[in-house]
Amino acid sequence: MKTIYRKVVARKFVAAYASSLVLMVISSQASAACSRVDITFYLDKGFTTEQITTMCSEPSAPAAAMRNNGVQPDSQLTDENALFLSRAIKGHKIKRNTDSLQYTLKKFCIVYGEQDNFGFAPKVCPDVIFSISLKGLVVLDTGLEYGFYGEQQIQVKSSTIKREIIGELKEKTPEERELILDAFEKGNETAIPVRDDYSMERVEQVLQEISN
Repeated sequence: MKTIYRKVVARKFVAAYASSLVLMVISSQASAACSRVDITFYLDKGFTTEQITTMCSEPSAPAAAMRNNGVQPDSQLTDENALFLSRAIKGHKIKRNTDSLQYTLKKFCIVYGEQDNFGFAPKVCPDVIFSISLKGLVVLDTGLEYGFYGEQQIQVKSSTIKREIIGELKEKTPEERELILDAFEKGNETAIPVRDDYSMERVEQVLQEISN
């Protein structure tokens, strides 16, 4: 019991010390909007010092609304969830608005055409913009890309998923473009890649929170 008590006290001391340091960093900013209680709340949620400093340098303080059991303003929820997803999704230009989640994947490979004598088929790896509607967004599964290895992925389903190939495959012949577009991912399901140092369970929770 004494050992457990010491660990609890130690965690509280670390949290208090860390929140004091962050508060010192932002206290000189006129627009700082977080108290020590807010900062401790963010630390408990797993946000880094840099992320907390960014959020607390803005005019509004999302943490206060999140601690409240009442209604939470959409703009405040958007700030925290959008910030988290922009860090957690393994993509680029990650945006979240009231209707959709958008991100760009670099070198999204598409295998197309017939295999050669060695069993290899041609492939192309363009950049692709994904736009996932938040309406009807549900998480189907979480795991690694190839079952036991590969990048973390969250399989989702939505009422609408749009995909846009950047560059329009201009270097390919019309015949090749037709084959590529036939093989290109379609439908209302896709896998969102997640960075290795982020919890898929937490990303799943955030996706469920922003769905409508």
